[in-house]
Amino acid sequence: MSKVFAWDNLLKQSENWEVSYDGFALTIDNFYDQPDAIYEYLMNKDFPLWKYSTERNSKNGIEYNDCRIIDTIGHPTRLYYNDMDRILNLCRQYWWKFNYDWSRVFEVNCFQTIDQFDTTLQHYPHIDSAFEVPDHLSTLNMLVYLDIEEDGGTAVYEGTWITNNEQESLLYPVEQDFKLERVLEHKFNRCVIFPGNRLHGAYINDYNTYKDNKWRFTQVTFFHPQQNART
Repeated sequence: MSKVFAWDNLLKQSENWEVSYDGFALTIDNFYDQPDAIYEYLMNKDFPLWKYSTERNSKNGIEYNDCRIIDTIGHPTRLYYNDMDRILNLCRQYWWKFNYDWSRVFEVNCFQTIDQFDTTLQHYPHIDSAFEVPDHLSTLNMLVYLDIEEDGGTAVYEGTWITNNEQESLLYPVEQDFKLERVLEHKFNRCVIFPGNRLHGAYINDYNTYKDNKWRFTQVTFFHPQQNART
């Protein structure tokens, strides 16, 4: 891949979306036009540890690597906004009907195991909107699965809030405390969008899938309804 690229080219959306809605999540298969180029871009990046401090005990970098790439889209173009409007117009069919705000970044969670292979331990569940917020006013989570391993997905759990201590250990025996409601299945170049007012977290079936030089890549975008801007 060239050292020089344009975001409009790398992140160009496919014209051949396969869209479905199951009453909870919106799924868009064939999301990007060049997913292999995005995968190559990610594999050639360095990954900074996420929610990590040398001043506290953490299993990050010891039992697993949990990292985050946050690339700023420095000068969003008309094409960029057209693509985002295409997504948001789908969202408006099921949730908030008006304006949304979001960060103009390309943000990707990068995860691999080092020596943790116990599948009773899954990513700490969390919420991105309060439980009491109705779906149509909730922050929407948009995830795009960008690794070719295609393992697991995103788990959604029944239950209420727990104290989140993922800065100490990202992996937690979730199903000891919460019932697994569903898993939004991982597929390369699949986008899933759902309200962030449910407990959810990454779900891995086989940690052997993500070790050595293999990484789990998940793009993350949050769409926030703008209740004071109904235009």
